[in-house]
Amino acid sequence: MSIGRVTFISVGPHISDPLPWRATRAIAEADVVVWTGGAVRDAVLRHASAHADVVLDEQGSTHSLLPFYDLASRDGFRVAHIRSDGSATSDSILDHVDRCGELGLVTELVRG
Repeated sequence: MSIGRVTFISVGPHISDPLPWRATRAIAEADVVVWTGGAVRDAVLRHASAHADVVLDEQGSTHSLLPFYDLASRDGFRVAHIRSDGSATSDSILDHVDRCGELGLVTELVRG
């Protein structure tokens, strides 16, 4: 069984074009793509594979996303968590990273 992975991708109001390779790869390989923190940009979501579940979550709280992290931990899924508020190093994201670590998930932070 593979180890689950969560990649946190921070994109600001002015997304660079193209996205960094690590961000594009993480979105393309994800089983679940979560978008939090603001307006969804189709140009970013177009990188998601056809099999991926896309979840829009305005709040992006650890509590609301815990079921996806649990699924990743249990089934080895890959999650791409895109945050459009640009807060890749905020306390909020660190809380998510800590929770993922408790579940044994590999995490990565990418700025878009």
